[in-house]
Amino acid sequence: MSIIKASKCEIEIQEQTVKDAACKYMVSLSYEPNGKYSKEIISIVLCDLKPFVKHTIDLGDRIVEKNVATTTKPKDVTTPEQIFGLEGSHE
Repeated sequence: MSIIKASKCEIEIQEQTVKDAACKYMVSLSYEPNGKYSKEIISIVLCDLKPFVKHTIDLGDRIVEKNVATTTKPKDVTTPEQIFGLEGSHE
């Protein structure tokens, strides 16, 4: 496994619909090297099961999944400004 520092990174999940495709899904990982304007493909993975995306956050002492349902109740919303995140934005 190599570790690459890049200016941009792209993960593409492509569903294959052609009748004779090797697999149902193709997952590609590519990047743009620092200081260059090119797209370099690191790897391509083929699979028949639908891929899933797992997004995690490193908190320093542990790694947790992002966007996971929690048991904490969201704050009550009572005004249109709160619904659209416009609290305190008008005079």
